[in-house]
Amino acid sequence: MSRQYLVVLLAAFLAGGCGSPSKPSPATDAPKISCPGSQTAQVAAAPAVVAYPSLSVSGGTSPVKIVCSPASGASFPVGPTTVSCTAIDADIRTDSCNFSVTVTVVSVTPRISATRYVAFGDSITQGKAGPAGYHADPRFSFPDAYAKVLYDLLTVRYTAQTIEMYDEGIGGNQIHGGTPPDGVTRLPDVLTTDTPQVLLLQEGVNDLINGGSIASVIDGLRTMIREAKNRGVVLFLATLLPERPGGLRAGHVELIAPANDQIRALAASEGAILVDLYQAFGGSPDPWIDADGLHPTVDGYRKMGETFFEAIKSQFEVQPLILSSSTRRPPSARPAFNE
Repeated sequence: MSRQYLVVLLAAFLAGGCGSPSKPSPATDAPKISCPGSQTAQVAAAPAVVAYPSLSVSGGTSPVKIVCSPASGASFPVGPTTVSCTAIDADIRTDSCNFSVTVTVVSVTPRISATRYVAFGDSITQGKAGPAGYHADPRFSFPDAYAKVLYDLLTVRYTAQTIEMYDEGIGGNQIHGGTPPDGVTRLPDVLTTDTPQVLLLQEGVNDLINGGSIASVIDGLRTMIREAKNRGVVLFLATLLPERPGGLRAGHVELIAPANDQIRALAASEGAILVDLYQAFGGSPDPWIDADGLHPTVDGYRKMGETFFEAIKSQFEVQPLILSSSTRRPPSARPAFNE
């Protein structure tokens, strides 16, 4: 056998054996996408951001991409919306599915974690008749008092709860001394009788008017703060109001600002919640303080109530419950304002 023949035979063997191209592997199945069932969302206002469950896909040549419109996390209008989803694999094969997202707007009832309050202090807490005289409602001796304003604001907002407000202001009351019992002496009995969750404390101006020192006022307020804290009562401590110079009942106007500086420091050191009424009034008697130089006008009392309300709302309002239209609050009488 000639050498030339062997070379040709070897070339033919190689051409028909290991040198030939390999056959392609079997093709994968086309992608198959599965959508979740219909989705519902109850919200307080629309449009609503809705995140729906992840979709599953099987088969297909990796990577397989899923595209949905609208996307999860997009804003959805009120009513039903059809979501269309498509799976696309590396071989440009596709599969699609649809599902619905229905958005319903329902009523939201705000809630608050503390519902029983005591407003404690002197005549500024007690309140006094406004220029138009007393209101016709016999329950309220001082209908313009900030505690009454605050009570109304709380009951209007937190309609699913019973709010209790006790006004323990006494005209002429001092922290120390004066007509007994003074504030330090009478507070424990008030806390025992009224059992509040929250104490709103605004007092001290009568001490300054009658010659008491700022140090004495701060010492008394500290005692009262600790009495409340020892009973588990949350305390809101208010600054003194600005006075109108020259008013019949104004006195030692120059002590108000430095006293308030120390009240702010006291609240920080004792863990009380500061309600800065002086700042809310802009440090000015106009238009908040009446002609007597000491007591608020009707607008002043309302400003006090609104300022306490915002502090309370910030501290105690909790995530509101979403109520369906079929959920109704059981009927109940509106609670009386307690004096």
